[in-house]
Amino acid sequence: MRKLWLGRYVSLSSVYHSLDPRAKLLMMILNIMMIIFITNWVQLLFAGCFIVIFLYLSKIPISFYLRQAMFLKYMYLFFLLFFSLTEGEFFLVKIGVLHLSLDGLLLGMFYVSKMILFVVMGALLTFTTTPGEIMAGVRALFKSPSIERFAFMGNLSIRLIPTILEEVKLIYSAQKSRGLDFSELALRDKFEKLLSIIIPAISNTVKRLMMMMEAMECRGYIVGHERTSIYQLHFRVRDAVVLLCGGMALVIIILL
Repeated sequence: MRKLWLGRYVSLSSVYHSLDPRAKLLMMILNIMMIIFITNWVQLLFAGCFIVIFLYLSKIPISFYLRQAMFLKYMYLFFLLFFSLTEGEFFLVKIGVLHLSLDGLLLGMFYVSKMILFVVMGALLTFTTTPGEIMAGVRALFKSPSIERFAFMGNLSIRLIPTILEEVKLIYSAQKSRGLDFSELALRDKFEKLLSIIIPAISNTVKRLMMMMEAMECRGYIVGHERTSIYQLHFRVRDAVVLLCGGMALVIIILL
């Protein structure tokens, strides 16, 4: 929990941090399309090298991105086992009805690698762009009441991820100081104690949301109405160059 930084802004002075939020959002869309079009290992290797260049431009260590991606390690393990047991013809291990195949394992590794690229690109956006900038970029790209509501909900979601994690960590620390030790509990007791942590965290988060809604209502905020922004967006040459590189990478992926 302490190691999870997804959804948080990392304040640094880098080329990628200084890009226009609209360029970063469009780049995210291009990268999602690129990952969707990946169908072989050559395309995957090219996409990985391309994304590593942008990670380097953010000045955030690549190992930091990988640690965040490994937060979903159990999901990756599930996909590896699923493809290994359900796909392929070249079996490595046969135990009863369980057949572990080599080509199924390679297929699982392929899709897990695509998932890691997707998570890393999402982390790149949130690490280098504040929630307010993301919301301003979405508003500038798609000017409509429905998009305004979507941007508002997305902004709240990004802001709430660290808040919920901090609430859970605070409650867990309080329970631990009272003698709670998950390693000595049975599975059923672990589930009950976990509920005693999750339910207060959700309750406290809802209370914070209600307070925020009351504060916004007092200030006259109405979702969908035109409002001013403190973020002055300027599309520069570097933004166009980044988008051009992203478009070229997408075309190369399709042609490979």
